[in-house]
Amino acid sequence: MNTTKKETNYQIAITTLTNARKDHYDGENAIYRLAARKNVPVGISQKKLQNYVGNLVDVLSVQDVIANKVNIHKGFIEVEFYPKGYQMVMTKGQYAGLHLEFAQFIEKTKIIGLEAQKTFLEDEPDYSVRAVANELVNFFPEFNSKCFGTSDRRDIEVNSCSTDQVWEVA
Repeated sequence: MNTTKKETNYQIAITTLTNARKDHYDGENAIYRLAARKNVPVGISQKKLQNYVGNLVDVLSVQDVIANKVNIHKGFIEVEFYPKGYQMVMTKGQYAGLHLEFAQFIEKTKIIGLEAQKTFLEDEPDYSVRAVANELVNFFPEFNSKCFGTSDRRDIEVNSCSTDQVWEVA
């Protein structure tokens, strides 16, 4: 029997204090994305998975922050939230605070099994911020609809990242 206790979204958020790349919170690079994931059975039928993804998109579409993308992989679904404009944090503590807000958002969705993803802590940051004026950069981002997600309640993009499945975009 596996007795390992699964980390909560809040515990995952706190790991940014030790696991995040320094260039994610150095005040020089913009935030690239925040992401969550939901595991799904590897052998799930395409029909059931399509229904599940459709329901997930429906739930995500009515949240305070609307996801930009849902990526379907073999064994899991990834939900991505991209910044609006240039969102930049200046310290590790500020970055952890943003992740705690993201964890709180995930919990409020009531989507069982949706968890903050750790892998995006290794993403390359958005270097394009180096070419814009400071007036275009938000140095105090919060996880809200002003700073992250789709604009104007646009549809969530759905992508298949598995080469063995054919998808109709929801």
